[in-house]
Amino acid sequence: MKLLYVPAAALLMLALLSPAVAAPHVDLVDYPRTNAQWQAFQDLRWRLVKDFDEVCGDTYCEGEYSDIQPLRIRCSVEVSAGTVSHCAWAFAASDLGVDGSTGRIDARQPVWLCPLPIPTATSVETFLAALSGPRPLFRRLPGATETFYDALGDCLR
Repeated sequence: MKLLYVPAAALLMLALLSPAVAAPHVDLVDYPRTNAQWQAFQDLRWRLVKDFDEVCGDTYCEGEYSDIQPLRIRCSVEVSAGTVSHCAWAFAASDLGVDGSTGRIDARQPVWLCPLPIPTATSVETFLAALSGPRPLFRRLPGATETFYDALGDCLR
């Protein structure tokens, strides 16, 4: 058997010219195949933030941190199946105080990454449709045992 010697530079060039292998998962914001899906997800994110802002003062923001701010929601989609695999919502807060003897500002700035309940094999279409109406924070996805509101209550304690 004769071994074939291939210079490293040739292997690198071959790798660069080969078509890229598609990732099995993408961000939901990159998945929508139609403008309508993209717009539906953008609208959902806006409505979830609005719902959070409406209930924060009487719920999550009553405790140690009164200024919890929602940051970004991300969902992963298994491309080949068109199903939502995972979703998480990031939050941040701060607690600032003045040290009376030094005048120094003391700060605590926690962050949370809250997983959201996504039942197995939830299609992107089902996900968007189930949360398309008013108050998506309080809706259950088909097959879910809790709402996003419930999940945030567990996470933001």
